[in-house]
Amino acid sequence: MLTILELANNFGFTHYVSSPTAIKREVKNDDIDRCGVELMGHFTYHDKDRLVLIGNKEWAIIEDLSDEDCYERFKKICNDECPGIIICQSRPCPPMLEKAAREMDCPVFGTSMRTSDLMSDIIIYLSDKLAQTTSIHACLLDIFNVGVLLMGESGIGKSEISMDLVKKGHQLVADDMVKISLVRDHLVGRAPESISGMMEVRGIGIVNVSHIFGINSVKKKDSINLAIELKPFTKNFRVDRLGMMTDFIDILGVKIPKIILPVSAARNICEIIEVAVTNFKLKESGYDSSYEFEKRLIEIQESKKSKR
Repeated sequence: MLTILELANNFGFTHYVSSPTAIKREVKNDDIDRCGVELMGHFTYHDKDRLVLIGNKEWAIIEDLSDEDCYERFKKICNDECPGIIICQSRPCPPMLEKAAREMDCPVFGTSMRTSDLMSDIIIYLSDKLAQTTSIHACLLDIFNVGVLLMGESGIGKSEISMDLVKKGHQLVADDMVKISLVRDHLVGRAPESISGMMEVRGIGIVNVSHIFGINSVKKKDSINLAIELKPFTKNFRVDRLGMMTDFIDILGVKIPKIILPVSAARNICEIIEVAVTNFKLKESGYDSSYEFEKRLIEIQESKKSKR
């Protein structure tokens, strides 16, 4: 639950109208309303549960309204579902807004920020705070600017492989546990606060990655673009040798491409992961090696037929 007081404290807002009950109003919607249309008297499409911003454009409308109209319209805006109203660019609180807000027990704040700048910052803040979340046992790394979720059963060596990848210049986001948020239709992962920047290495214990490998070896959060699942290699292990089949993992309703890599002592798994990520980037840009191979085989077969 996110209260309007938490948001106000985060941005350092000035309190114009607030009470012990008003500041406990919950922010539920990550969209923001500019109330110009409502101030003109049109409430048909008014979203009651949105945070309301007042800037220069709204002030121009307010100045043209009679006190009675201004009060009645602000009273509708200050409904029970409205989390709060923010007045931008160091403007004072309009008297009729203050009257309506006190009557409806709706909080009103002020800020020196430009309306457009504040809107962008609040949308980012709310998207993060109100995002649907989950946690999974995995490692998350930034490899060639691709957020890679490294998965696999316990003891397969995810942390050790992650450490080797960090030594090669890639960035660790989370080791062992990844907190995943659904932010505007894409997934963002980070480490729990207690283990951020830390890694568990069997036989050594907990190590601080940034202290050992440098400040640039860790990253606070990253988008999740690709999942790589590590599986022990066995004689009966079935694998798509051409790489033409695309597998996916569903996280919070978002499908992420997944690659299954067999792990054995003879394989340099770090370099294979780097190749897998590079190949993924090529596919994203429109080039697919497996289809290029298939096309080449077809061309060879057609060439042989034409020579007969």
